[in-house]
Amino acid sequence: MSARAKRIAIWGTIAIVGAILAAGAPGQGSGRLARSIEFDGSVNPASAAWVERALDDAAEDGAELAMIRLDTPGGLDTSTREIVQDVLSAPLPVIVYVYPDGGRAASAGVFITQAGDVAAMAPQTNIGSATPITIGPGEQDEVLGRKVANDAAAYARALAEGHGRNGNLAAEMVTDAVNVTAREALQRNAIDAISATPEELLSDLDGFRVKGPKAQALETEGLRIETRDTPLRYELLGIIVEPTIAYLLLLAGVLGIMIEAFNPGTIIPGAFGLVSLLLGLYGTAQLPVRLTGILLLVLAAGLIVAEAHVAAGGILGAAGVAALIASGLLLYDTDSDAFEVSEPVVIAAGLVVGGFLAFAVERVFRVHRDEPVRTGWEELVGREAEVRSPLDPIGQVFLEGALWRARASGDEPIAAGNRVRVESVDGLTLEVGPVVGGPSETP
Repeated sequence: MSARAKRIAIWGTIAIVGAILAAGAPGQGSGRLARSIEFDGSVNPASAAWVERALDDAAEDGAELAMIRLDTPGGLDTSTREIVQDVLSAPLPVIVYVYPDGGRAASAGVFITQAGDVAAMAPQTNIGSATPITIGPGEQDEVLGRKVANDAAAYARALAEGHGRNGNLAAEMVTDAVNVTAREALQRNAIDAISATPEELLSDLDGFRVKGPKAQALETEGLRIETRDTPLRYELLGIIVEPTIAYLLLLAGVLGIMIEAFNPGTIIPGAFGLVSLLLGLYGTAQLPVRLTGILLLVLAAGLIVAEAHVAAGGILGAAGVAALIASGLLLYDTDSDAFEVSEPVVIAAGLVVGGFLAFAVERVFRVHRDEPVRTGWEELVGREAEVRSPLDPIGQVFLEGALWRARASGDEPIAAGNRVRVESVDGLTLEVGPVVGGPSETP
């Protein structure tokens, strides 16, 4: 075989292999894809944004179905409803799979699970305890609490019955905080399947008939699972929107900016404080807040600064620290025991930051009070100057980068080059005396 024939054969083989691979690529990407989406952590604005993005991407990539791997202790009601709406409005079937073993779908996880076109669980998982936390004591709060609980129960019932599941059990998970294992949930028709792995789940669901708005028979055989874990961007956002972290960032921001304000030029505390404050404000803006908490935070700063001006024996400073702690406890209105500020952390941080601010501000103002006032020509008194033309008794001295008219305060003339000290100022003439005792050197 000639060299030319060999080259033709090699290139022909490459072309055939490339054609086979090209023909196989569309078969893998056009509809034979199942997108597996990680959801591990609290239900918050960051996780809601991630689910929305992941479901949109799955639809754009031509996935046949999406699987949300759910493991959550619960979270915000507003974020829960956003996720439920995203699941219901997704153009493809969505499986909500409580996974892995040891995971749970607690509180808000109940609603997300029941919103799925298919609800499934790993064998050693549980679901339930979706009762909203009580708002507070009092008859009005009890009435409001019942209204909130009844609304949530009806919501869970509607989601479950809309997909052919046990609406009564879903409502009991809200009203009575019922919590069941995966096996009991399957027996009582709260979920559709129990599977140990995502691959096993897809195999079990082949031919399963979805009930509800997306009613259809699933064809899961041969689907390729493509896993999408939570991107770093959403993980960082999830940290910032945690109430405890957001509040600590606010405190760090206030601390850094106040240090810079009372000690200008340090730069690092001011820069760190500004970044922390902006991050804290961003995280706070994503959360439901109470006006009382905001006012207490402002009041705390005012009381701490006032302590430095008013001799109150520490009463104002102590009140400021107390207001700082109360602001952290009351700032965020999450209505969820799985997504709230940590009381020990807030109290400890309030005591440390508030106490440090009170001490630092008081020290700064004490220094300013004790320092003698220097304004105008008085600032020159006590400064040393160099004689440029002999003082006999009037001549010139060099002070602060300029020549000044000066008069010797003694009877003896002072030669050029000697050091003198300003004793007083008479108009534009400095009264000076020699730096060392005794007669100065004469011309």
